Amino acid sequence: MNDTAKRRAEELTEKAVAAGAFEDFRAPYRARLRWLKDSQPQAFTRALAHFNDVLVPNIAAGNDAIAEWVEYGKLLGELSGRGKVLSIDASGKAAPLSELRGLILHVPDDISVPALALAIPRELSDAQRATMQLLIKPLA
Repeated sequence: MNDTAKRRAEELTEKAVAAGAFEDFRAPYRARLRWLKDSQPQAFTRALAHFNDVLVPNIAAGNDAIAEWVEYGKLLGELSGRGKVLSIDASGKAAPLSELRGLILHVPDDISVPALALAIPRELSDAQRATMQLLIKPLA
């Protein structure tokens, strides 16, 4: 990955996050990467390679930054443990992800693996906030 592509991807991501409906998701993704590095080094290596070889070039080429980051988040979730990607609407109803809206989570099949918030709306409903409190645990 070259520095120009990385800078362009960062700029486009900053603009997309600032203008978008979701909070900045990069800090939770970095926390998951640290968790993978400590608990599953091979998965961490795959995640890092995907970041450098797919995510950054795709965003730098002009692909939708939010969609690319959510796809990367899905990969981080799956590398942590197989599971489902769900969208939680304002009422708290969960459905398989079909579009980028609502609270988007990767919920692992293995309850010992923490769930990962892929995208958090800037304005959480009470039901979405409760879902976050129930499923999203800080990583040690």
